[in-house]
Amino acid sequence: MSDESGRARVVRRLATGGWLVFALSAVGCVTDSIETSNGQMPPSEPRRVRPAPTGSPINAISLLKAQRPSDTTGNGFENRLDVAVYLFSRPYPVPRHADGTLVFSYYRIETVDPVSRTGGDLLARWTFDPSELQLFAIKDLIGPGYAMALDLSSLGVADLPVKAVDLTVEFVPGDGSPTVQATSIQRVPLGI
Repeated sequence: MSDESGRARVVRRLATGGWLVFALSAVGCVTDSIETSNGQMPPSEPRRVRPAPTGSPINAISLLKAQRPSDTTGNGFENRLDVAVYLFSRPYPVPRHADGTLVFSYYRIETVDPVSRTGGDLLARWTFDPSELQLFAIKDLIGPGYAMALDLSSLGVADLPVKAVDLTVEFVPGDGSPTVQATSIQRVPLGI
């Protein structure tokens, strides 16, 4: 009996000691800094960036587009491509709205000179003048821009004899400044 009660006391002491060690070590686990999943410190709070002055010239274009067009007419041909355009006055990092005209063009693939944006077998063209651009003006996470649909059916085109096109966009400033072209030609797949 004394042997059994001695063992019970040892077990109780070990259990109590284990809990005490655990409690003391848990007290030492205090987070004193915040890290991201890769071990780096998180970025500081975003800073407010001054927008470009209204009179500064547009000198860069960013074009975002849907992955592929959609068929809105039900004829099996993908006729509508949703796009968003942002105009920049570099070196200012925030886009802005500007007075002018946006021109989008579909060309047969690999027929437009990638440097001069000249030549090319033109298949379709959309022109949005200043009054239309006001209707398509947006302000989203990127900043002020324009969101619109390039719809072939609005041009009376029901089908194109190609499987893909190259899309270009240019901005023609309303003040007569030089035309600004996007730096890339975007490939748009057609057909399902």
